[in-house]
Amino acid sequence: MEMLETIARFFAPTPEWVPLFALPALLFPAAALFARLGKRRGYPAAALGLGALGVFLTACGGGPQLSLVYAALFAAVAALASLFLLLPAGKRTKRDRERETYEKFRIPLDGTPASEQPPAKVCASPAEESASAEACGLRLSHAKSLLGSLRAAKLSASDRLEADALERAVEGYGTRALTQAELDSLNDCLASVLKLTAKYKL
Repeated sequence: MEMLETIARFFAPTPEWVPLFALPALLFPAAALFARLGKRRGYPAAALGLGALGVFLTACGGGPQLSLVYAALFAAVAALASLFLLLPAGKRTKRDRERETYEKFRIPLDGTPASEQPPAKVCASPAEESASAEACGLRLSHAKSLLGSLRAAKLSASDRLEADALERAVEGYGTRALTQAELDSLNDCLASVLKLTAKYKL
């Protein structure tokens, strides 16, 4: 009990503007920052922490009754600041788009999330001399969908030729069992598809 009283006396001289204005004001940039980072679920914890600090400082300086009123007002301000969570997330970089598209190609083979699997395209059964692309974890249906989007886009002449060549290659690889060398070649084709889709922001 004496320790609590000592702590209360220590924080009692804290200026009133800190809990009344500074802490509630921090809610707005905090909500905007969480929204821009795409981490909206972190805002309630931050608001709760700031609110708890404000209630504590208010109780040290003005007593428990004033702290209850403060808690109610702080909750209202926190709810108002939560409107900033509606702001769009920050613009994704080219690298982010390439990584997201790459993850869509992968089919988890052992229950491990695709984001945690190694990037190399390795067959589920290395002892086999050949296997289909789908059996080795390559989602060709998504690659074909991206190629369709590329066909509909306004590509330069050289990029359109490359897209046509990639489409023929993907079609050919998807109809038969592939050796490891052919799987490596198909992997290169898919990487080229990713680069084109990222270039034209598809």
